[in-house]
Amino acid sequence: MKFVISRRQKKSKENQQYVKSNTKVNILDGQFGGDIRNIEEMEHKQSLPKGHPMAGDCVFFDASNANGWWLTIGLAQRTNNIINLFFILKVPGLGTFVNEELPKTSNVKSIPSETEYLTESGFRIFCIEPMRKWHISFNGFLVPAEFCQPNFKHIGSEPQPQETMQKVASSFELIWENHGEYFDFDVECSPEAIARSIATEPWSKELFEKLKSTHQTHYEQFGKLKGVFNVGEFQTPTEIVMTSMRDHTITKYRNWAQIRRYIMIIYHLEDGTCIHTSVISMPETVFTQLQFGYVITPELKKLPVDYIDLQLPYLGENKKFPKKFHYSFRAGDLNYDVNVESKDMVNFKMGETQACYIEENMCEFVANGQKGYGFAEVEYRIEPY
Repeated sequence: MKFVISRRQKKSKENQQYVKSNTKVNILDGQFGGDIRNIEEMEHKQSLPKGHPMAGDCVFFDASNANGWWLTIGLAQRTNNIINLFFILKVPGLGTFVNEELPKTSNVKSIPSETEYLTESGFRIFCIEPMRKWHISFNGFLVPAEFCQPNFKHIGSEPQPQETMQKVASSFELIWENHGEYFDFDVECSPEAIARSIATEPWSKELFEKLKSTHQTHYEQFGKLKGVFNVGEFQTPTEIVMTSMRDHTITKYRNWAQIRRYIMIIYHLEDGTCIHTSVISMPETVFTQLQFGYVITPELKKLPVDYIDLQLPYLGENKKFPKKFHYSFRAGDLNYDVNVESKDMVNFKMGETQACYIEENMCEFVANGQKGYGFAEVEYRIEPY
C-alpha cells in the first residue's frame, strides 16, 4: 500500500505542471492517493451534485493567540439549503460565546449563493483570492457558551433551554491571509501513515469500493486572521491578530453518523511551527483507526506526519476526555513530545441527524519545550457507540 500510494502521489505531482488555469477539473471525482488539481476550481464554492444527498462543501477556520483569544467556525453547505454550522469565540476577560442556534442544533438555514457561504443568522464567508485571502463576517446574535449542555445521550436536536438565553448583539469583519502554501491531503499525506491505516483493515473488494466512493477532496492552510470584534458593549480598540488554520472539504458523501470518534489536534508554537495531528475511527465507512497530519516549520517547509503515538482506545474511550494528556509523533526526521491542557471546552451536536457530538477544547500546548495554542477537537457518536 505504501508503494501504491507513493506512486500515485509522484505521478500526480509530475502531471500538476501541465494543468492550465482554465482547465476544468471535476473535484468531486478525485481518488485517494493523488489527482491533478486546479487551484481556482478547488477554491470555488461548489455546486452540489444531484443524486448525492450526502454531498457537502465545507469550509472551516480556527484561530488563537497567546493573549487568550480562541475562535473556530465550521460551515458546511449541504443539500436543501441546509448548512451545518458551529461558531465559538472566546474573548479574554469577557467569556465564551457561540452562535445562537448551537445549544439546540448545528443545522441552520442557508441563503442560496453561487459564490458565498451565507446563513440566515448573519454569517458570511467567501474567497477573495485563491489560496491567499478569505473574508469572514458576522452580524447577528451570539449567546453565552454555558447554554450548550453536556452529556448528550439521545440522537436529534436538543430541547430549547428552559431558561431564556441571553442574546448578545455582535458583529465582526475578518480577513484571513495565508502563511505559506496549502497542504493537499490527497497528494501530500504520508504514504507510510495512510498505508498503515489501510493495511490493518481486513481487505475485500467492498473495502476498496468504499474507499473510492467516500473519497473527499481536502486541503488545509495556515495563515493569519485579523479583524475587529464587537460583542455587546465590548469593542476591540485595535485589530486582533491570531494564527489560524483553514480547510476546505469537497465531497459527494459526508455522513457524520458514520464517524464513531476522532481526536483532531491543531495548534501553533511560539517559534512559528504549525501542527495538525489527527486520529479518526469510522469503521462502517473504511478505517478503524486512520492517522494523518503535517507540520509547517518556521521556514515554511511542509512535512507529512508519518506516525502518531496516540491510540483512541486509551484516550477518552469512556467519553470522558481528559483535560490534560500527552502524546508524541514523528514527521520525517523530527520527533515531537507534546503536553496538552484544555483551558475551556464547548460541546454541541453535529450532522443532519444530530447523531454525534463534538467537544471543542481550547488548549495550551508545550511541544519540545515550545509553548503553543490551538484546539483539540474531539468527536463521539451517540448511538451505536
